[in-house]
Amino acid sequence: MAELPDDFHARSIPDVSKLLETDAEVGLGSAKAAELLVKYGRNELQGQRGINPWRILLQQVTNGLTLILTIATVVSIVVEDYAEAGVLIIVILFNTIVGFVQDFRAERTMDALRKMASPSAKVLRDGVQTRISSGDVVPGDVIIFEVGDIIPADCRLCDVLNMEIDEAMLTGESMPAMKSVESLQAKDTTIGDRFNMAYSSTTVSKGRGKGIAVATGMATEIGKISTAIDETPSSTTPLQRRLNKMAYVLFVISIFLAVIVFAVNKFNFNTEIIIYAIALSIAVIPEGLIAVITVVMALGVKRMARQNAIVRKLVVLESMQPVTNICSDKTGTLTQGKMALTNVWIPSKEETYRISGQGYETTGSISYGDEVLDAKRILADENFHRLVECSALCNTANIIESSKGKVWGDPTEIALQVFAYKLQMGKPAFLGLKEAVLEFPFSSASKRMSMVCSNLGTSDDFDIYTKGAENVLEICDKVMDGEMVKQIGDRSEFLEKVHAQIELMATQGLRVLVTAHRRTSEQSMGKPMEKWERGDVEKSLTFLGLVGIRDTPRVESKISVQQCHDAGIKVHMLTGDHKSTALAIATEIGIIGNQLPPSDVNTDGVETIVPMYREVMTAGEFDALSNDEVDALEELPLVIARCTPATKVRMIEALHRRKKYAAMTGDGVNDAPSLKKADVGIAMGAGSDVAKQSSEIVLTDNNFATIVLAMKEGRRIFSNIKKFVVHLMSTNVGQVIVLIVGLAFQDSEGVSVFPLSPVQILFMNMVTGTPPAMSLGIEPASSSIMHVPPQLGGLFTKELMMDMFAYGSFMGGLVLIDWTLVIYAFGHGRLAFDCNDDSNLNACDTVFRARSTLLMSFTWMFLLHAYNCRHLRASLFTKEGGGGSFKRLVDNKLMVWSVVVGALLPIPFVYIPTVNTNIFKQASITWEWGIIVASVLVFFVLSETYKLLKRKLMKTPYVL
Repeated sequence: MAELPDDFHARSIPDVSKLLETDAEVGLGSAKAAELLVKYGRNELQGQRGINPWRILLQQVTNGLTLILTIATVVSIVVEDYAEAGVLIIVILFNTIVGFVQDFRAERTMDALRKMASPSAKVLRDGVQTRISSGDVVPGDVIIFEVGDIIPADCRLCDVLNMEIDEAMLTGESMPAMKSVESLQAKDTTIGDRFNMAYSSTTVSKGRGKGIAVATGMATEIGKISTAIDETPSSTTPLQRRLNKMAYVLFVISIFLAVIVFAVNKFNFNTEIIIYAIALSIAVIPEGLIAVITVVMALGVKRMARQNAIVRKLVVLESMQPVTNICSDKTGTLTQGKMALTNVWIPSKEETYRISGQGYETTGSISYGDEVLDAKRILADENFHRLVECSALCNTANIIESSKGKVWGDPTEIALQVFAYKLQMGKPAFLGLKEAVLEFPFSSASKRMSMVCSNLGTSDDFDIYTKGAENVLEICDKVMDGEMVKQIGDRSEFLEKVHAQIELMATQGLRVLVTAHRRTSEQSMGKPMEKWERGDVEKSLTFLGLVGIRDTPRVESKISVQQCHDAGIKVHMLTGDHKSTALAIATEIGIIGNQLPPSDVNTDGVETIVPMYREVMTAGEFDALSNDEVDALEELPLVIARCTPATKVRMIEALHRRKKYAAMTGDGVNDAPSLKKADVGIAMGAGSDVAKQSSEIVLTDNNFATIVLAMKEGRRIFSNIKKFVVHLMSTNVGQVIVLIVGLAFQDSEGVSVFPLSPVQILFMNMVTGTPPAMSLGIEPASSSIMHVPPQLGGLFTKELMMDMFAYGSFMGGLVLIDWTLVIYAFGHGRLAFDCNDDSNLNACDTVFRARSTLLMSFTWMFLLHAYNCRHLRASLFTKEGGGGSFKRLVDNKLMVWSVVVGALLPIPFVYIPTVNTNIFKQASITWEWGIIVASVLVFFVLSETYKLLKRKLMKTPYVL
């Protein structure tokens, strides 16, 4: 597709028309438009990749552990060990089905970018206004806009009348942008400051206008965002990488151990030795690990859904744990996304009135100083009463059901109307009393709005209400002081006082409006009301006061930001708003002020040559730095104002270069590239579909506080994964120790007699081992889990590896002692021939009884080891370790039932004839129960001693 320049905002309208070979008054000819459609292509965004069930299924079966289990299944079938193969197949199917269903549901979304396209457009073709499909718009088309229209293409505006465009989804601006046609001087002006441009997929919120299409399809700003999304590579999560790495390491270990088995048996590849090698491989591979992780993740997804967070992929919850930095949009994320009037200042008062209430709620309190005032008392002040009248009547907004958010109009006017409603003086209160008869709308030229209202049935006078920017002061020659209207004396003193108050309110992140009033009549005007012009109305006004409006931060945002700081997570605000507004909001919610900036002088007292660290920067300032200069900053800025999509992506890349793990929150189209680039993308439910499709988590309540819950849930899941990995892997270590040492136990023919049969291993790992591991996966979060920094060391830390081998050695050593006691201390002291199957039951009775002893000892240690793993350092007999009271020991119902049922379940298989000998290769036991109980007690003594040593010797705190 042909390319056009991207600096149309810096070109004059004649230059744009000449470059695109069009006429702003006539538009394109039909023939020319057809040629351009072929040249530039249809005005469409490239479709997003649809749902591919086979791709989702492939992702489920190609992870490392599943591949290893599949290989083990194939080998088991080849050697006709069907019992083992059947269990492995069930494990693989279970994991695949659960993961597939979850991911398929998450991916079932419409093409978000296509949904945002405008269905039609009004254009000038051959001098005639006509409506065409938005897909047929070409560069050079002259497009006509009205209120409510969705802009179909990027346009250079050539004619506007009171035109405002809502660009929040693209720029992050909370206020609609006022548009003009003048050329801009700077070519590198950010999108939010290009007041002579209209961008595809934004919405006209006020006025009307006309523009020349300068970019269509993928060449538009939203198209560039789409391209950035597609070019951003997807990456696996840390847990996926660690588990895959672990699977391949275990695979190598299992092969190595199999070689040892064959070497010890002089590479005699008979069936018994192959089965022994398979048994050793089964002991190495944690068959239940994938199933447990899948179920725990699925339960975490359901838990998060109840907390208003929709997780699009199972493994993402684990990715919340290592997050070190959150890059958050402001509008609608940290703030309510709704303008609210919060401050009122009138000339007779030193301080401002403060108005409470959230969003569009029409209830709230008015306070002055420390005193809360009732409506009747405050409206007794004629000055305040008149200001409220101005807010309600110099207003085109309507409120239907504010509690349900059903409002209509400009966000600023909605805020003023809501304020009036709080004092029971909204528009409905004036029905039959006052009627708007003449309106002079807000325009970019006047920067003010005036409304003329008649007084029904009371007098022939008219009330003029005016609101707007500071230039309203220019048409005021009087000031209201209480109930008195006074002539402005020293005008410079008056203006100095008002401007000081405006500046003070602006530093608080408020958009300040000036209100004014005048009562007049047709007689004093000298002509009928129908002939009044703006110049007749907007003069000799009485200054009423100032109102401050802002996008109010969510109440929960400050608490949530503080919780992030407590957890060692830095919060960055990346917003399209102006610097002063961003600074005020960031300070209010605690992003700025909780930490001191580093010094810009080095230890030698010499001023550094790298850019100084600043908490607040504009996108222009940040983007002007090279990557080396950004990396040289001691800290990255906490706030970036006037932020562009490219700046957000660059911020994520800068964090990645610092080895940080970044999350990005947002709701607009402009957030999509950074959402996908970030390690964790968190979209707001009320935001654009593009943002949702680019993220891993969607917050249905649009609440930043829910992110803290997601972080906590991620940390809880990561902590519990560590617990059940220790639980499962320590048993595998114990089994490997038993089987490796068991190679030394050979029969009269020199063939190794395995202390544990393959079916016994599978039974322990899957039937009795998986439920308690799963119960560890649903353990509640520690009370201190959000008071420690993120753990970036990965899952397999030194401590975790040490725990695995310590507990595994305890189990393996005790089981080998049991084997030795049953066969050599109390048995006949020899291993009969061919005891690896059931062909020689009489001679192998002692071996079979020893296997039953080992099964029960291992199983009971394994089950009760789950209580050990509730806390990897604290004693079982303390509250922190899971004990301390009977209630604490039984509060995890799944653990109680899995331990009790798991302890009883293998007993029948010890005594049921044929099943015990033919399948499990074991036999009934009697006095051996004493050895089993003694082994379990010794295991707990060793475990508590080990934990005591860890608490004494390890200095680093352990709370996860």
